[in-house]
Amino acid sequence: MLMKMNFASFVVAAALASTHAPSIAAPQIGDQDMVASVKVSEDARKLLPANIRDSGVLKVGAFTGISPYLYMQGENIVGLEADLLLALSKTLGLIPEITNTKFPALIPGLMSKRIDVALSAFSDTLERQKQVTFVDYTRAGQILMIAKGNPKKILSMADLCGKSAAGPISGPAVTLAQEQSKKCVSEGKPPVDVQQYPSPADGLLALQSGRTDSFANDYVAARDSLKMFPEKIETVGQPFALGLHGAAVRPDEKQLQAALEAGYNALIKSGVYGKILDKWSVPDIAMDKALINGSTK
Repeated sequence: MLMKMNFASFVVAAALASTHAPSIAAPQIGDQDMVASVKVSEDARKLLPANIRDSGVLKVGAFTGISPYLYMQGENIVGLEADLLLALSKTLGLIPEITNTKFPALIPGLMSKRIDVALSAFSDTLERQKQVTFVDYTRAGQILMIAKGNPKKILSMADLCGKSAAGPISGPAVTLAQEQSKKCVSEGKPPVDVQQYPSPADGLLALQSGRTDSFANDYVAARDSLKMFPEKIETVGQPFALGLHGAAVRPDEKQLQAALEAGYNALIKSGVYGKILDKWSVPDIAMDKALINGSTK
Protein backbone atom coordinates (compact mmCIF):
# COMPACT_ATOMS: atom_id res chain seq x y z
CA MET A 1 0.00 0.00 0.00
CA LEU A 2 1.49 3.31 -1.05
CA MET A 3 1.67 6.06 1.54
CA LYS A 4 0.29 9.49 0.76
CA MET A 5 3.27 11.76 0.15
CA ASN A 6 3.77 15.46 0.51
CA PHE A 7 6.14 16.21 -2.35
CA ALA A 8 7.97 19.51 -2.74
CA SER A 9 10.08 19.48 -5.88
CA PHE A 10 13.22 21.36 -6.71
CA VAL A 11 14.47 21.28 -10.29
CA VAL A 12 18.15 21.81 -9.73
CA ALA A 13 20.17 23.36 -12.52
CA ALA A 14 23.75 23.46 -11.41
CA ALA A 15 25.46 24.94 -14.44
CA LEU A 16 26.32 21.45 -15.63
CA ALA A 17 28.55 22.29 -18.56
CA SER A 18 27.72 19.41 -20.86
CA THR A 19 26.58 19.08 -24.44
CA HIS A 20 24.15 16.42 -23.21
CA ALA A 21 22.37 18.24 -20.39
CA PRO A 22 19.65 20.84 -21.00
CA SER A 23 19.78 24.25 -19.36
CA ILE A 24 17.19 24.70 -16.59
CA ALA A 25 17.04 27.76 -14.34
CA ALA A 26 16.47 26.72 -10.72
CA PRO A 27 17.99 26.75 -7.22
CA GLN A 28 21.52 25.41 -7.01
CA ILE A 29 22.58 22.10 -5.57
CA GLY A 30 25.98 21.43 -4.10
CA ASP A 31 29.34 23.09 -4.55
CA GLN A 32 29.75 24.25 -8.13
CA ASP A 33 33.50 24.82 -7.78
CA MET A 34 34.04 21.39 -6.27
CA VAL A 35 32.74 19.62 -9.37
CA ALA A 36 34.00 22.10 -11.99
CA SER A 37 36.56 19.58 -13.28
CA VAL A 38 34.10 16.67 -13.61
CA LYS A 39 33.61 15.50 -17.17
CA VAL A 40 30.88 13.35 -18.67
CA SER A 41 31.81 9.67 -18.63
CA GLU A 42 30.52 8.31 -21.91
CA ASP A 43 31.04 4.75 -20.64
CA ALA A 44 28.70 5.42 -17.71
CA ARG A 45 26.27 7.55 -19.71
CA LYS A 46 25.68 4.91 -22.37
CA LEU A 47 24.46 2.52 -19.66
CA LEU A 48 21.53 4.81 -18.78
CA PRO A 49 18.00 3.81 -19.79
CA ALA A 50 17.13 5.63 -23.01
CA ASN A 51 14.23 7.55 -21.44
CA ILE A 52 16.45 9.07 -18.72
CA ARG A 53 19.37 9.73 -21.07
CA ASP A 54 17.11 11.46 -23.60
CA SER A 55 15.29 13.54 -20.97
CA GLY A 56 18.57 14.82 -19.53
CA VAL A 57 17.05 14.69 -16.03
CA LEU A 58 17.55 12.33 -13.09
CA LYS A 59 14.49 12.35 -10.81
CA VAL A 60 15.72 11.98 -7.24
CA GLY A 61 13.73 11.58 -4.03
CA ALA A 62 15.73 12.82 -1.03
CA PHE A 63 15.11 14.18 2.44
CA THR A 64 16.72 17.61 2.58
CA GLY A 65 16.83 17.83 6.37
CA ILE A 66 19.92 15.89 7.44
CA SER A 67 23.06 17.89 8.11
CA PRO A 68 25.76 17.38 6.94
CA TYR A 69 24.36 15.03 4.29
CA LEU A 70 21.65 17.02 2.55
CA TYR A 71 19.99 20.18 3.83
CA MET A 72 18.67 23.58 2.83
CA GLN A 73 20.81 26.71 3.04
CA GLY A 74 18.55 29.54 2.03
CA GLU A 75 17.01 28.41 -1.25
CA ASN A 76 19.90 26.13 -2.14
CA ILE A 77 20.51 22.47 -1.35
CA VAL A 78 23.91 21.77 0.20
CA GLY A 79 25.79 19.03 2.00
CA LEU A 80 27.94 15.97 1.41
CA GLU A 81 25.21 14.16 -0.54
CA ALA A 82 24.45 17.32 -2.51
CA ASP A 83 28.04 17.52 -3.72
CA LEU A 84 28.13 13.80 -4.55
CA LEU A 85 24.82 13.98 -6.40
CA LEU A 86 25.93 17.02 -8.37
CA ALA A 87 29.18 15.29 -9.33
CA LEU A 88 27.36 12.07 -10.25
CA SER A 89 24.82 13.91 -12.37
CA LYS A 90 27.55 15.75 -14.22
CA THR A 91 29.36 12.44 -14.83
CA LEU A 92 26.17 11.05 -16.38
CA GLY A 93 25.42 14.21 -18.36
CA LEU A 94 22.19 14.79 -16.42
CA ILE A 95 20.56 17.46 -14.27
CA PRO A 96 19.10 16.25 -10.93
CA GLU A 97 15.48 17.03 -10.16
CA ILE A 98 15.09 16.66 -6.40
CA THR A 99 11.78 15.89 -4.73
CA ASN A 100 12.02 16.62 -1.01
CA THR A 101 10.73 13.39 0.54
CA LYS A 102 10.75 12.03 4.10
CA PHE A 103 12.16 8.54 4.64
CA PRO A 104 8.83 6.64 4.89
CA ALA A 105 7.86 7.94 1.45
CA LEU A 106 11.10 7.18 -0.41
CA ILE A 107 10.37 3.57 -1.36
CA PRO A 108 6.70 4.26 -2.20
CA GLY A 109 7.94 7.12 -4.37
CA LEU A 110 10.16 4.70 -6.26
CA MET A 111 7.46 2.07 -6.62
CA SER A 112 5.00 4.63 -8.00
CA LYS A 113 7.68 5.79 -10.48
CA ARG A 114 7.44 9.39 -9.30
CA ILE A 115 11.21 9.26 -8.84
CA ASP A 116 14.06 7.25 -10.40
CA VAL A 117 16.43 7.21 -7.42
CA ALA A 118 16.07 7.58 -3.64
CA LEU A 119 18.99 8.72 -1.49
CA SER A 120 20.20 10.98 1.37
CA ALA A 121 21.91 8.96 4.10
CA PHE A 122 19.68 6.06 3.00
CA SER A 123 20.88 2.89 4.72
CA ASP A 124 21.16 -0.28 2.67
CA THR A 125 19.41 -2.92 4.79
CA LEU A 126 18.30 -6.48 4.04
CA GLU A 127 14.72 -5.48 4.84
CA ARG A 128 14.82 -2.66 2.28
CA GLN A 129 16.52 -4.91 -0.26
CA LYS A 130 13.28 -6.91 -0.38
CA GLN A 131 11.74 -3.93 -2.20
CA VAL A 132 14.60 -1.99 -3.83
CA THR A 133 18.15 -2.41 -5.09
CA PHE A 134 20.92 -0.25 -3.63
CA VAL A 135 23.96 1.18 -5.36
CA ASP A 136 26.16 1.77 -2.30
CA TYR A 137 28.73 4.57 -2.27
CA THR A 138 29.61 5.42 1.38
CA ARG A 139 30.08 3.55 4.64
CA ALA A 140 27.74 4.12 7.57
CA GLY A 141 27.22 3.19 11.19
CA GLN A 142 25.00 3.90 14.17
CA ILE A 143 25.76 5.51 17.53
CA LEU A 144 23.58 5.93 20.60
CA MET A 145 22.48 9.45 21.45
CA ILE A 146 21.15 10.24 24.91
CA ALA A 147 20.11 13.23 27.00
CA LYS A 148 22.95 15.36 28.36
CA GLY A 149 24.30 13.92 31.59
CA ASN A 150 22.95 10.45 30.77
CA PRO A 151 20.15 10.46 33.40
CA LYS A 152 19.01 6.93 32.43
CA LYS A 153 22.55 5.50 32.68
CA ILE A 154 22.55 4.09 29.15
CA LEU A 155 25.96 2.94 27.95
CA SER A 156 25.01 0.47 25.22
CA MET A 157 22.05 -1.23 23.54
CA ALA A 158 22.06 -3.78 26.36
CA ASP A 159 21.00 -1.02 28.79
CA LEU A 160 17.75 -0.30 26.92
CA CYS A 161 15.61 -2.95 28.65
CA GLY A 162 12.62 -1.16 30.17
CA LYS A 163 13.57 2.09 28.45
CA SER A 164 12.53 3.77 25.21
CA ALA A 165 14.57 3.84 22.01
CA ALA A 166 13.78 5.88 18.91
CA GLY A 167 14.79 5.67 15.28
CA PRO A 168 13.61 6.57 11.76
CA ILE A 169 10.82 4.38 10.38
CA SER A 170 12.19 1.13 8.86
CA GLY A 171 15.74 2.26 9.54
CA PRO A 172 18.52 0.16 11.11
CA ALA A 173 18.09 1.82 14.51
CA VAL A 174 14.53 0.49 14.77
CA THR A 175 15.58 -3.02 13.76
CA LEU A 176 18.39 -2.99 16.33
CA ALA A 177 16.04 -1.81 19.08
CA GLN A 178 13.50 -4.49 18.19
CA GLU A 179 16.19 -7.17 18.31
CA GLN A 180 17.40 -5.86 21.66
CA SER A 181 13.85 -5.91 22.99
CA LYS A 182 13.59 -9.64 22.18
CA LYS A 183 16.86 -10.25 24.03
CA CYS A 184 15.56 -8.34 27.04
CA VAL A 185 12.39 -10.44 27.19
CA SER A 186 14.34 -13.70 26.78
CA GLU A 187 16.44 -12.68 29.78
CA GLY A 188 13.35 -11.97 31.88
CA LYS A 189 13.75 -8.19 31.62
CA PRO A 190 11.23 -5.55 30.48
CA PRO A 191 11.03 -5.01 26.70
CA VAL A 192 12.32 -1.92 24.93
CA ASP A 193 9.71 0.69 24.06
CA VAL A 194 10.61 1.03 20.38
CA GLN A 195 9.51 4.33 18.87
CA GLN A 196 9.57 5.08 15.14
CA TYR A 197 9.72 8.61 13.73
CA PRO A 198 9.33 9.90 10.14
CA SER A 199 12.87 11.33 10.01
CA PRO A 200 16.09 11.57 12.05
CA ALA A 201 15.18 15.18 12.84
CA ASP A 202 11.91 14.04 14.45
CA GLY A 203 13.73 11.42 16.53
CA LEU A 204 16.29 13.96 17.66
CA LEU A 205 13.52 16.34 18.72
CA ALA A 206 11.90 13.53 20.70
CA LEU A 207 15.18 12.95 22.54
CA GLN A 208 15.65 16.62 23.33
CA SER A 209 12.09 16.97 24.61
CA GLY A 210 12.30 13.88 26.83
CA ARG A 211 9.79 11.80 24.85
CA THR A 212 12.39 9.08 24.32
CA ASP A 213 15.36 7.87 26.37
CA SER A 214 17.69 7.19 23.46
CA PHE A 215 18.04 7.69 19.75
CA ALA A 216 20.37 5.59 17.60
CA ASN A 217 21.45 7.71 14.68
CA ASP A 218 23.95 7.71 11.84
CA TYR A 219 27.26 8.62 13.49
CA VAL A 220 28.15 11.32 10.95
CA ALA A 221 24.78 13.02 11.46
CA ALA A 222 25.12 12.56 15.23
CA ARG A 223 28.51 14.27 15.17
CA ASP A 224 26.89 17.24 13.47
CA SER A 225 23.98 17.27 15.93
CA LEU A 226 26.37 17.43 18.87
CA LYS A 227 27.81 20.64 17.47
CA MET A 228 24.33 22.19 17.27
CA PHE A 229 22.94 21.00 20.64
CA PRO A 230 25.92 20.38 22.96
CA GLU A 231 23.94 21.42 26.02
CA LYS A 232 21.09 18.94 25.40
CA ILE A 233 22.51 15.71 23.99
CA GLU A 234 25.59 13.50 24.01
CA THR A 235 26.68 10.18 22.57
CA VAL A 236 27.89 7.02 24.28
CA GLY A 237 30.17 4.25 23.09
CA GLN A 238 31.59 3.76 19.63
CA PRO A 239 29.86 3.41 16.24
CA PHE A 240 28.19 0.01 15.82
CA ALA A 241 26.01 -1.84 13.30
CA LEU A 242 28.38 -0.73 10.57
CA GLY A 243 26.82 -0.72 7.12
CA LEU A 244 26.49 1.21 3.89
CA HIS A 245 24.57 4.13 2.43
CA GLY A 246 23.34 3.88 -1.11
CA ALA A 247 21.12 5.15 -3.88
CA ALA A 248 17.97 3.03 -4.05
CA VAL A 249 16.57 2.04 -7.45
CA ARG A 250 13.68 -0.18 -8.54
CA PRO A 251 14.94 -3.80 -8.81
CA ASP A 252 13.98 -4.09 -12.48
CA GLU A 253 15.97 -0.98 -13.47
CA LYS A 254 19.17 -2.88 -14.24
CA GLN A 255 20.46 -0.29 -16.70
CA LEU A 256 20.10 2.55 -14.23
CA GLN A 257 21.79 0.50 -11.51
CA ALA A 258 24.73 -0.18 -13.83
CA ALA A 259 24.97 3.49 -14.85
CA LEU A 260 24.98 4.71 -11.24
CA GLU A 261 27.59 2.13 -10.26
CA ALA A 262 29.80 3.18 -13.18
CA GLY A 263 29.24 6.86 -12.41
CA TYR A 264 30.23 6.57 -8.75
CA ASN A 265 33.27 4.47 -9.67
CA ALA A 266 34.34 7.13 -12.19
CA LEU A 267 34.20 9.74 -9.41
CA ILE A 268 36.22 7.50 -7.08
CA LYS A 269 38.85 6.90 -9.76
CA SER A 270 39.12 10.60 -10.64
CA GLY A 271 39.70 11.64 -7.03
CA VAL A 272 36.68 13.95 -6.92
CA TYR A 273 34.89 11.54 -4.57
CA GLY A 274 37.74 11.70 -2.07
CA LYS A 275 37.95 15.50 -2.29
CA ILE A 276 34.25 15.80 -1.48
CA LEU A 277 34.55 13.53 1.57
CA ASP A 278 37.62 15.45 2.73
CA LYS A 279 35.76 18.75 2.37
CA TRP A 280 33.11 17.47 4.80
CA SER A 281 35.72 15.90 7.13
CA VAL A 282 34.42 12.36 6.64
CA PRO A 283 37.22 10.45 4.87
CA ASP A 284 36.43 7.49 7.14
CA ILE A 285 33.21 6.73 5.22
CA ALA A 286 34.97 6.27 1.86
CA MET A 287 34.55 3.07 -0.17
CA ASP A 288 37.09 1.67 -2.62
CA LYS A 289 34.34 1.09 -5.17
CA ALA A 290 30.58 1.29 -5.46
CA LEU A 291 28.65 -1.93 -4.75
CA ILE A 292 25.25 -3.32 -5.70
CA ASN A 293 23.38 -4.39 -2.53
CA GLY A 294 26.64 -4.39 -0.62
CA SER A 295 25.04 -4.88 2.80
CA THR A 296 24.73 -8.54 3.68
CA LYS A 297 23.40 -8.33 7.24
